[in-house]
Amino acid sequence: MKKTMNKTIAFFALFVALFCFCSEAVAEEEKQDGYYTAYEEGTDKKIFATSMIVNVGDQYLDEDNNFYEIIKVSGDKAFARFLRKVDIAKSLDFPEAKAMASDVQGDYGVLKTAELKKEKVIAIYHTHSDESYIPTDGKSSIPYKGGIFKVGDSLTAALERKGIKVIHSMKPHDPHDSMAYQRSRRTAMDLLKQGPDALVDVHRDAVPAEEYQGDINGKQLAKVRLVVGRQNPQMSTINNFAWQLKASADKKYPGLVKGIFYGKGGYNQDLYPHSMLIEAGTYTNSRYNAEDGIDFMADVIADTIYGADYQKKAGPGGSATTQIPGEGGGAAKAIGWIAGITIAGIGVFMLISTGGWKELSTKVGRFAGSEFANFLGNIKKIGSRRQKKPDENNKENDKNE
Repeated sequence: MKKTMNKTIAFFALFVALFCFCSEAVAEEEKQDGYYTAYEEGTDKKIFATSMIVNVGDQYLDEDNNFYEIIKVSGDKAFARFLRKVDIAKSLDFPEAKAMASDVQGDYGVLKTAELKKEKVIAIYHTHSDESYIPTDGKSSIPYKGGIFKVGDSLTAALERKGIKVIHSMKPHDPHDSMAYQRSRRTAMDLLKQGPDALVDVHRDAVPAEEYQGDINGKQLAKVRLVVGRQNPQMSTINNFAWQLKASADKKYPGLVKGIFYGKGGYNQDLYPHSMLIEAGTYTNSRYNAEDGIDFMADVIADTIYGADYQKKAGPGGSATTQIPGEGGGAAKAIGWIAGITIAGIGVFMLISTGGWKELSTKVGRFAGSEFANFLGNIKKIGSRRQKKPDENNKENDKNE
């Protein structure tokens, strides 16, 4: 009887773990054909368009800081309810925002003390390494060496001009599927070993060009959008960071950040309190426009993390995620959450391995040894060595999206 109950509990635990894992992977997928357009409920007012999968419960902060929540999805249309107007400028008064430019806390293990950390460091990587821009790259998708790497190069150069050290990973994570974030998780964790102040995943969208086309200070460019994952134990901290980035952009370059999308996914943002996914334009924008937009965004990132006078300071330019009232220690929770999943997975495996469930045990073993390992992140593998910049003109293995 006890043996049967153990099997039942093990099967149920496995089912829940697989369900949660698969649902998050699907949520992080993108629409294969076309895109979603979200409208305000009861009107024909368009709020935003995105190639990301849109689910009921997703939220959106538009360019004017109106906050919406998706209440219905029908085909490629979504309908959102207006919740409130956000005074986003107040986010710059959060204790976290004030601490970022003056202190460094060791809450995550990878952060150093203010006395030891003398250089400003930002890490950049690309989960969807095939993403490209048709007008300049010729294709929307160039496997393993997409035009998105060049946008990352532009962000790198812009930050370096400001005296900031940049670790730009050129590692590809193809194919462009639901498992891409699990593969890029390894890269993100390797980058974190080098103690960056922020971790930025640079993407591009797949909607019509006019959705991102803009003009900042008389310069034609592609705007950017921020993405925050809702399946994240420290979403509150990541959201504060996103708000601070947008508030800084609104103050210096109004219209540069076209909005913040809150999607049903994790996007590896549980790994670090200053993680952000940035969409630099869309596939129908010129890549040069995207590079111009990301150049402005570099100033916003530096300003937000290191303070308005970051270029004048000779001292440490640390990043800190201070405790915001009501958050309850997001960093510690994240570590506990990851450790809990690991322990639960081992427990399930041990239970299933007994009692004659040989076939199921074999399948679970294969799963645990491959993609599930990607999901948890393989912290033992060193993968941060910068690879040779891909040659955009080499089209031998190019395939259309």
